[in-house]
Amino acid sequence: MDNSELPQASIVIPAYGRPELLKKAVESCIQQDYPAHLFEIIVVDSSADDTNEKLVLSLAADAQCRLICLRKKAEGPGPSRTMGAQNSVGTIIAFMDSDCDAVPEWLRSGVLRFSEGVGLVQGQTLPAPGAEHSVFNRSFELREESFIYQTLNIFYCREAFLQVGAFRADEHPESMVVLGGEDTDFAWKVKSLGWESRFSEEATVFHVVEKVTPWQWLFDKRMMVVPRIPKDFPQTRRFFYMRYFFDYTQATYSIALIGLLGIVISWFSLLLLLPYCFARGSEKTQALKGPLRLIRVGIYFVKDSCNFIQLLRGSIRYKSLLL
Repeated sequence: MDNSELPQASIVIPAYGRPELLKKAVESCIQQDYPAHLFEIIVVDSSADDTNEKLVLSLAADAQCRLICLRKKAEGPGPSRTMGAQNSVGTIIAFMDSDCDAVPEWLRSGVLRFSEGVGLVQGQTLPAPGAEHSVFNRSFELREESFIYQTLNIFYCREAFLQVGAFRADEHPESMVVLGGEDTDFAWKVKSLGWESRFSEEATVFHVVEKVTPWQWLFDKRMMVVPRIPKDFPQTRRFFYMRYFFDYTQATYSIALIGLLGIVISWFSLLLLLPYCFARGSEKTQALKGPLRLIRVGIYFVKDSCNFIQLLRGSIRYKSLLL
């Protein structure tokens, strides 16, 4: 597509603290291979101080595209994205997180995937290259379309966005504990209106790889809201393993749990742990290789136990079974 045929685009980045990551994210957006007069960058900052706002203003001084920072109270990323979109002018609205940085062809590649009837385009997300590999690292990787439709790298056509109107706010925004799920909710509302989705491998962003505490690694609070997805959108059941398990690994964990409980009847019940041990032990990993995989299985059993508890809590809370 010739530059003269490209649509106006808006990039929305919600931010809360972490100015060093925000700077890298915004700079990668400024350097997009897209006509500067045809795109804008809107940062929506909810930080307690004005550090991020000053950072954006300093970057805007040299940016050829329009770059602004909006301020709002902290309510989670959903309302921030809504505010950014409502103040945008683009025919295409691109969302990226502040802990990501985009390749130069990101915006153009995402925009070019739109055609008649396409309401959203999901881009590829990879861990930042060169990061140290450790069990207690957190990042994100997405190489094909996911029914979760995370907003760390996603594009919406304006018409589809306006038909839904706003991202769902967290249930208790005043608690400052972000449960998430608003991105999946929004995407499926768009798809329920008849819009189609696409995936762009070329629209790539790199997600930061950050060290987390063992507790943060074990306890993923977002798992509790996952059972709400099939409750609100029954058509998503088909994406879960055997419809009622989060994935294959969690299914084998449930079998392993039955095996452990069955010890009171027979020691042979421990054989039910084998599918789980094989599932976790055979995963591709850069940490704990070789014989250390046994240690990895043990560590992940604790994590999967935490996931099971969170999924069970969510299943009860939303009256939608998913383990």
